[in-house]
Amino acid sequence: MRAVGNLQARQRVTLSAEVAGSVKSITVEEGQKVSAGELLASVDPRGYSLEVRRLEADLSAAQKSIEKAKKGLRNEEKDQLKASVASAQSDLDLAQKNLARITDLVQQKVLAQSELDRETNNLRQAQENLRSQQAALSASTQSRDEDIETLQLQAEAILQQLETARLQLAKADVKAPFDGVVVLKSVEKGTYVKSGDPILEMIGSDTLKAVLELPQAYRNRLGKLRSADFFVKELGIQFKRSKITPEWVRTIPDADIFSGGVQLQIDLPSAPESLFPGLTLESQLNFGVRRNVMHVPAVALVITEKGTVVYIRKDGHAHLVPVKAGKEKDGLVEISDFTRQLNPKVELILRGSGAVFPGANVFPVNPNPKSHVEKDSSKALKDKKMDSKQPSKPKS
Repeated sequence: MRAVGNLQARQRVTLSAEVAGSVKSITVEEGQKVSAGELLASVDPRGYSLEVRRLEADLSAAQKSIEKAKKGLRNEEKDQLKASVASAQSDLDLAQKNLARITDLVQQKVLAQSELDRETNNLRQAQENLRSQQAALSASTQSRDEDIETLQLQAEAILQQLETARLQLAKADVKAPFDGVVVLKSVEKGTYVKSGDPILEMIGSDTLKAVLELPQAYRNRLGKLRSADFFVKELGIQFKRSKITPEWVRTIPDADIFSGGVQLQIDLPSAPESLFPGLTLESQLNFGVRRNVMHVPAVALVITEKGTVVYIRKDGHAHLVPVKAGKEKDGLVEISDFTRQLNPKVELILRGSGAVFPGANVFPVNPNPKSHVEKDSSKALKDKKMDSKQPSKPKS
């Protein structure tokens, strides 16, 4: 099967801006070869760099606050709280003594009941004050878990913002995703770009692919594709892709909405280094060998009212054999011998086959011909140049 197409790069990518800003630099030119990871262009990173430094400072401050919360109060602050507890304890002791003294005097009816009530209230206040001071001292000797948890959550939020900012800063650099060639520059230095705007386009240099257009009739036969011979007319280069496997072949049905054709793509990892994308490609596709297929020269076929026939020489007379004709190539026609009368020993009538009729006398004009093989391997072996000739042997 002959097909025409072109060479394309197996890898082709448009490199776009991932962050907004002015294009600070473009370090490559169209047609330049680049390596994977190489810096090709960059967007002004100053705004993103400042954001990273600001968040780093916020994170450092948050981490210090967490450490301080874990350590609790300073020693002098703790000493002050201890002194307050001791003072509250003294006030409580004094209130208890006063209450006992006033109670005796009231029982002796020296003082009124109101004095006892007043001292009872003072004792209660002294007790509340002591509990308050003791609680403050206890809080100072151990970290407050809820406060530390709140500070840690704040620090984690800042860290996430910092990681996002660092990622945005890294995206300011546009690097090559693979080895290849820059084929298009979409912007120039100083151009303001938004996220998603194209900057460069490049193709991979490691592997080419053949893109061929085939008729829709071959769609179901592509799974039987075995090899392909290619010819690049512009450069006079011939090469072959042998032992084609399914992972090297891709098909796009109905690629052409007008013709309804099928687009066939074949990877060419071992193509000559002098080839490049865009070249026109001629190909001869091999779908394998069909066995036991019979061919006869086209001149042997005769169209009659009963259909297509060939004549053979049998007992010195012409004998009609009905056949079904198929594809023709290089002067040979594929036939189907549904009556099973043809075989390699049968003499097929060629010269004058259109004028012969059943029962006519025929005789060979060259009974001992020399075999002659055509240069083109696709042509059949012509055995005899005579009025009667054998059909070609089935291909095996």
